[in-house]
Amino acid sequence: MAKRRRGEPSPEVEPVWSGPIILGVDPGSMITGYGVLSDHDGEIQLIEFGTLKPRRRTDFSGRLADIYDGLCDLIDELQPDEIAVESCFHHKNARSALQIGHVRGVILLAAAQSGARVFEYTPVEVKMAVVGNGAATKSQVQFMVERLLTADVGRPSPDEADALAVALCHLHRRTLIEQMT
Repeated sequence: MAKRRRGEPSPEVEPVWSGPIILGVDPGSMITGYGVLSDHDGEIQLIEFGTLKPRRRTDFSGRLADIYDGLCDLIDELQPDEIAVESCFHHKNARSALQIGHVRGVILLAAAQSGARVFEYTPVEVKMAVVGNGAATKSQVQFMVERLLTADVGRPSPDEADALAVALCHLHRRTLIEQMT
């Protein structure tokens, strides 16, 4: 169910994540993207990214259970300190919006149960943090994520790029908050 790709630490940095581990999640009822980053002394380290794909031939509640179980497994393995989730956005189709809301619900439940701190960011906030334009296209976000994080490990899918962008947005916000205090 999970398609995973690990980040490649640079040779001069040991693969020890001394900073907080951030799990970014891009909710989707067919494909949920995730990306895991850490801040190692001011240098953003890519730990892992991938997708959770529920079984296709199951009803919606079964897909929700698959997403929940897959995310709980990831959280148990990676032990993130903070989890950032993309918040709701407007859909033209009411049914799609409702389904995404349910997916977000199981993601937020898994995150809350883990004990990690949970944060939510709008798509506009994420795009501003990564591209510098709140109206950026998916391909622009994917391009910037690839340039900033994944050039050595291959191009992320749009869902993986969105999840990594959510994690990047959180790291940027987190850094600003720490500088202000």
